[in-house]
Amino acid sequence: MEKRKVMVKEGNLHGIQLSCYTKSNKSGEQFIKDHGIAYIISGELEAYDGQETHIYRSGEVVLFRKNTLIRFVKYPEKDGEFQAISVNLEESFLQDFASHYGIHAQHPPKGSLFKMDRDPLITHYFTGLLAWFGQQVSPELMDIKKSEIIHLLLRHDEQLKDIMFHFAIPGKINLEAFMNKHFRFNTPLTQLAFLTGRSLASFKRDFEKIFSTSPSRWLQQKRLEEAYYLLNTKNWKPKDVYLEVGFETLSHFSYAFKNKFGVNPSNV
Repeated sequence: MEKRKVMVKEGNLHGIQLSCYTKSNKSGEQFIKDHGIAYIISGELEAYDGQETHIYRSGEVVLFRKNTLIRFVKYPEKDGEFQAISVNLEESFLQDFASHYGIHAQHPPKGSLFKMDRDPLITHYFTGLLAWFGQQVSPELMDIKKSEIIHLLLRHDEQLKDIMFHFAIPGKINLEAFMNKHFRFNTPLTQLAFLTGRSLASFKRDFEKIFSTSPSRWLQQKRLEEAYYLLNTKNWKPKDVYLEVGFETLSHFSYAFKNKFGVNPSNV
């Protein structure tokens, strides 16, 4: 049977978003501020959380946790599109839901991304949302749809409450372990400080105690060392390496690399 293509434009309905990319891959990094859930309509999503690369394909659902760093690549189908629907679950909305239904998280969550087992009700929820885009709808109506997906998730797995209803801000964690896991992310120091449970001042102070240098200098040296490893051992190309290790531009990466190693990245 021929697969029927869903022809829907991008849209945002008060925190429920439809994204669509065609022809080329879409990549980037994101600091996830709120919990949410996404359904892949077509194409493939590759997501890296600092430790592991996760792959999500058409028809799959992923729950993502707030206060995490994610690097993603969205791959369109061959001669087609990448399409996904995501529902943002803002903390204030979840707090109201938890208060109304008397729900409490019992264990702090571990991990950043959680693939859901296939569930026909959750799948039907997302495919049914396609008809909403392009319509005039109120925020109150979309809040009902957000409540619906929360009920469906808890029906699917009651333990998901430990992810969605854990409201504590990040506590002070091992800075050295965190930085060695997340140095590839090109994110502001203020966000790194927040994610390690520190003010910016205490983050810088603790950082210099541990690494005996400033965060910016350590990050650049760590990224360059990782780049050299990928070029020399894994035979990567400079155009693929610079984004992988956290540089914004190829020219900046090439300049910093030659300053440290005395050769251009293309000559390694």
